[in-house]
Amino acid sequence: MNLLQRFRILPLEHRRFGFWRSLCLSLATGLLLNVAWGFSGRGNSLPEGVHVGLEYALFLPAWLVPLLWNRRAVSLGAPGFWSVWAPRWRPLALGAVVVAALISLGLALEGRRAEQAWREVEDQLRQRGEPLSYQELMGPPIPAEQNFAAHPFLSGIHAYTQSRDTQGHPVSRWTGQPRVTEIEVSLAFPYETAEAAGRPLRRTGRDLEALARLLRSRPPLTPGTIRNARADAAGSHHDLSHLPVPPADMPAPQAVLFALEGLRDALEQIAEAARRPHCRHELNSADFRDASLARVALYKPMADRFRLRAVARLAVGDPKGAAEDIETILRLGEHLDEDSALMSHLVRIVLQGFAYNAFWEGTSQHLWSDAQLAAFQQRFATSTLRAGLVGAFQGERLFGQSCIERERQGRLDPATLGTTEVGKGSSGGRMPDAWLLQNQAYHARMLDRVVDVLQRSDPNRCIAAKGSIWEIEQIDRTVFDTEGRRPHPYRILIDPMLPALARMHTKTDQCLSISRLAITVAALERHRLGTGGYPKTLGDLVPRFLTTVPLDPMDGQPQRYRLNTDGTFTLYSVGPNHTDDGGVMSKSKDAEHPDWVWPPNHPTDERRLF
Repeated sequence: MNLLQRFRILPLEHRRFGFWRSLCLSLATGLLLNVAWGFSGRGNSLPEGVHVGLEYALFLPAWLVPLLWNRRAVSLGAPGFWSVWAPRWRPLALGAVVVAALISLGLALEGRRAEQAWREVEDQLRQRGEPLSYQELMGPPIPAEQNFAAHPFLSGIHAYTQSRDTQGHPVSRWTGQPRVTEIEVSLAFPYETAEAAGRPLRRTGRDLEALARLLRSRPPLTPGTIRNARADAAGSHHDLSHLPVPPADMPAPQAVLFALEGLRDALEQIAEAARRPHCRHELNSADFRDASLARVALYKPMADRFRLRAVARLAVGDPKGAAEDIETILRLGEHLDEDSALMSHLVRIVLQGFAYNAFWEGTSQHLWSDAQLAAFQQRFATSTLRAGLVGAFQGERLFGQSCIERERQGRLDPATLGTTEVGKGSSGGRMPDAWLLQNQAYHARMLDRVVDVLQRSDPNRCIAAKGSIWEIEQIDRTVFDTEGRRPHPYRILIDPMLPALARMHTKTDQCLSISRLAITVAALERHRLGTGGYPKTLGDLVPRFLTTVPLDPMDGQPQRYRLNTDGTFTLYSVGPNHTDDGGVMSKSKDAEHPDWVWPPNHPTDERRLF
């Protein structure tokens, strides 16, 4: 007590008023205790109510010190604390009550508006027949024997452990990473680079000579030895001891096939699984980002190994085996689209590029037969990319809905999004539930508008074709281009996410254009086989090799074609600017308005379409 009086925290006999010093010191003490509590991290495992209660309790000195001051002051003859401050506090208390009432009323009204907005969105989705849950989107269960994802080769990648969080809610944790790693190891194969080749890689396809040199220079490995070689395009490193080392005098294509024998068992199982008619991966919100990325990432090395084998088989004169490998790649891509996820759709487009790449290898070397080319024409005409993109946007809408609903409950796992959490569950309640629900409604409206336009578009034309519904309704500007929009609490979570989706339709358009070009290229090759040369115009392909003159799906005009003086041809689409730029692709990868040109048969330094 004497120490407090010496620092004038409590009043002395000749100095009765030390209240403000007492109050400031007590508030500072409570603040320091709260900071120390926050840095300790001990409150993270407690329920939110208990955590907030303890935070307030740590400010207890701020409430006790004024009472101690009041008791000492009264004992020295000063008027009571409450009698001095009550007249001043009454209007402040009344004002606080009014403000609190207005805030509560505002939150209640916002809550009602948000609920009404979400009900309107749900009603609109029901009227359009759109799925309101993953179960509705995915449809009835698929028998295991018809499900690609249920094949024994992929078993274990969807393993989960079940537990409960501190609030008693069920929690699942993905434990399939070891199995994913095991599959990656079984597919490990080096990837040739420009440095390995000793020159720039100018061809569209894999450089078998460079790859053969890399395989021959690799010393025999013992199990557990790690080589500094790219196992796939992602650049991962794996044990390559399962790959036999080709003899030094073996030609490059045979050397690559010799080494691929180390993957025979894995490739046979993948091909067998791909022949199943459907694919249904288990959907679980636990660790969604890590589990989904790891699973989807498996498709790329699987397809790349078949692409490499197809290229090597073509080089040794086995087009039949190469055609089977291309068919497996296409089936893998179609299975991906049943995922109904945007990331899966993007990988599916990459796999389509692998298939066209291997097909180009055969056409550039004139290795396909007329029957095989006719089969490719039919196969490329059955593209389901548009339906896959519709399902991807529907799945994205449901995923966003699920995330925001879990955030409103304070149960959103950071691993679900892979980004810093926002909203109630992660930021201590800084965003009201009503605003979260309004963001949910806005997100659903935007993506449903995209789905509606896609469903109304002509499936035989590109999404952003000249004069398309997409272009007329200005979807790019009104949905995806959020630059310049004024910040609004109802859109604050969603607007930053929309620009990332802006090029999805462009990639799909390019893939559809490539498929149409590939159909025409197959017809051109059939014409060459039948007549000894390429036609002067595309009209010469009708009706023997094509039913009608092929149209460019970007503008509805005939595909651009010219017969070159050296007997080769140039075939291209006008691309996203709907303008004929002469059939020359820009050397810049980021060019805004290139033509989409089918690659020539000879090596070139120009950028390639795939």
